Amino acid sequence: MKKCLLVLVGLLTLQGIGLTMAQQDTILVFEGHMNTTPWGSQIMKPCLPRTERLSSDFGGVIKVICGAGIDDEMQHCIKAAALLWEEKLYIPENVVLKFEKKELGAEAADFQAQVRYTSFPDAKTTYPNSYYQNFLTDDERVYDEDAIILINEDTDWEYSFNGKAVDKKNFTTAMLRAIAISLGFGSSVVNDVSHGIIFSIEGCFSPFDNLIVDSNNVRLNEMPNNGVASQELSSFVSEERVYCKTSANESFRLYTSRRFQGYNYLNYLYFDGDLMSYNTRTGDKIQQIDEIVLGVLRTIGWEEPESNLRIIAEGIDDTGIASSSQSYNFHAETTSGSIANYSWKYELLDNEMEFVTIKTGDSSDFSIDEIDDVTKYNKNINADIKGKISLTATTADGKKKSETFYVYFATEPTFVSVKVAITPIPQKRFYNLDIALIYTGTDFLYAFKTEENSSFGESAYVYEPYLTKLHFEGVYMIGMAWVEIELKNKVGKAYYMVEIPSQLNPDPIIEVTAESSISQVEVRDIEGRLLLQTENYEAVNHLSIGMYIVTITYSDGKVVTKKICP
Repeated sequence: MKKCLLVLVGLLTLQGIGLTMAQQDTILVFEGHMNTTPWGSQIMKPCLPRTERLSSDFGGVIKVICGAGIDDEMQHCIKAAALLWEEKLYIPENVVLKFEKKELGAEAADFQAQVRYTSFPDAKTTYPNSYYQNFLTDDERVYDEDAIILINEDTDWEYSFNGKAVDKKNFTTAMLRAIAISLGFGSSVVNDVSHGIIFSIEGCFSPFDNLIVDSNNVRLNEMPNNGVASQELSSFVSEERVYCKTSANESFRLYTSRRFQGYNYLNYLYFDGDLMSYNTRTGDKIQQIDEIVLGVLRTIGWEEPESNLRIIAEGIDDTGIASSSQSYNFHAETTSGSIANYSWKYELLDNEMEFVTIKTGDSSDFSIDEIDDVTKYNKNINADIKGKISLTATTADGKKKSETFYVYFATEPTFVSVKVAITPIPQKRFYNLDIALIYTGTDFLYAFKTEENSSFGESAYVYEPYLTKLHFEGVYMIGMAWVEIELKNKVGKAYYMVEIPSQLNPDPIIEVTAESSISQVEVRDIEGRLLLQTENYEAVNHLSIGMYIVTITYSDGKVVTKKICP
């Protein structure tokens, strides 16, 4: 079961920048677990790249900071989880989350989310700092991050994004839940060792606390909150039916237990199958953010403000997905008459995860050019560059209005990491070959293996986003072997070549780097006669049956020659 233990860590007081009253910050630690019950029929909701993106209104930034020990696979899954949240929730500024790896023990929590909450004297609500920074202040950040998520390196994680069941704990599912907690999903009521069942912050309720009611419509925020345990609060949290009530006037039952301790706090949904369900098991793969969880967070306050000003993009639909190699025009519309005093701004997200201004304008129409150098800007795991078109203008009622249109500029796919492992088969002159791949911008991969002393090749087609593993069995140790790997999306292609020397006296494996592109391909017959010269490697796939010698020259000067038998 993935559950949450809420622990009060400490209370810090500081003088907020530009504030006239002391800002009180409390760190709450939520510990997440995955159930280790016998593996059976699992819930599969695999990641659906791009299809999660429904609106150009969403495109804020969840800045991910990875500490030491967070390997490539973990980083890619964390970035995937952050991107899914960015594309489903209104984030006007940014959220900063730090991820660290720590030995917590095999029987301990799978992760800990140390979430900072912010409140003020005489206020009755304490807010997650992520929400406070986005909606309640214009001041600079006092702290570097809104939450720190500790990942248990003793947990047996799996990292896939496909629909296949695996008897391990899915890392992306855990990170999606950890981010939800960092945004404010979860009650502040704890069973404190010294004081019993109390609210973590005396006199204050979290926005999530304010949504909780029992079957008699009694609210949790009506319970005593003076730092002392009370029978009323103890009875409330152990009731059989307790609900979370959203602004859509919907009520969703929360998991409760008569033993309000350990992980039986008011932090999870009673029913199964959703991201924040209590009974999430080992092998469950929930990589989609459901409307129930979104509805709760919107009610907390992660809600886009209403506006009668609308930005219209010519050639870009409401998803905001566009091409980095095209120019686009924009104009504005309103339901309340005329528009005046236009102030446009076009920004792109750079490699430091900061929006930089590319262009401004003050006319009714606004245009942007194709991106001149895509390497200057951050590419997310969909190989998209995030941009935003902002407009501030005066509508007919004389009020100044603002609107933002987020654009995701598609680029060609890229390789992030390629790791090769060779496993000799005992007492045989063959080995098994495994290649672990991490990539961006596509859910399709094609691989083709050839050997120097074989007239046959082996191909593999993979339909899986972000990362996968290729496995080839029975590769002959004598002679060289090659594996060509191709990524493809609507914008372009990326190639990677792994050249494996004879394993009787092996030299280092040669890998053509992900940054290289093919500048020329020459195909000759077995007698050396030139048959084809091209810049497009795909032409090789259309050769007739036979034996050929292929020489590939890459833009960085590397040359690979191999024998193929298509």
